[in-house]
Amino acid sequence: MQQNPPLTRQQRRARERERETKKAHENKVKSRLVGGRVDGRTFEEWEPWNGTGVPVRENCDSGNPRQALLWMFTAMPGMSGAPLMLPTEYWEMQSWRMWVLGARPAEEPTQKYQPPASVTASAWQASGKWVDLDTPDPVRKTMADHVRELPQHVRAELRRVVLEQFGVDDGDRPGPPAITYTVRTLAERLRVEVDDLLEVLANIGASGLHADSRVSREVAERIAAQMGAA
Repeated sequence: MQQNPPLTRQQRRARERERETKKAHENKVKSRLVGGRVDGRTFEEWEPWNGTGVPVRENCDSGNPRQALLWMFTAMPGMSGAPLMLPTEYWEMQSWRMWVLGARPAEEPTQKYQPPASVTASAWQASGKWVDLDTPDPVRKTMADHVRELPQHVRAELRRVVLEQFGVDDGDRPGPPAITYTVRTLAERLRVEVDDLLEVLANIGASGLHADSRVSREVAERIAAQMGAA
């Protein structure tokens, strides 16, 4: 199948500007929909939720009306298969609406959100549950644990791909292809901690990386497929 030629820098910038313009318009529409101001600012002027995984109390800003009550909508009663049935921004609008109408957390919660036990389960496709605060958290295997359990030939293949794509054994090899992910972005895609992903990469031969190191799409997709989180 014939592939389209890569975009020029100008084309990429034009598309980025187009996305930014569209996003700004969408935010203005949302501000009109929810209405109200908090500290003189509209909905769009407050920082959106950018947490890793799903919204929980620990990754929501309690002083931000868009986020203060957002975590309460995660895994609501009757939900199964996914913690949120609509995009996060919808629930940010609900948090904002409740805030401008006077809702505030009055007491400390008596339950906590417990995510799926498997580290390879997608946080957006496998719903966790709310449990009492004194409920022990299950021991969760890290991605590195899963990689260590893979057959030797599979680990060898992963290592070969990483070495080829990074060119760590040959200084004359070209760098990664244009389409890449940072380690941080890949960790968000897999819904795991950056440190866990760095350990996995080190385990298959790509040591010395950091959160902003680039990972090729092939490596990312192979690791995601092996982890069952593609």
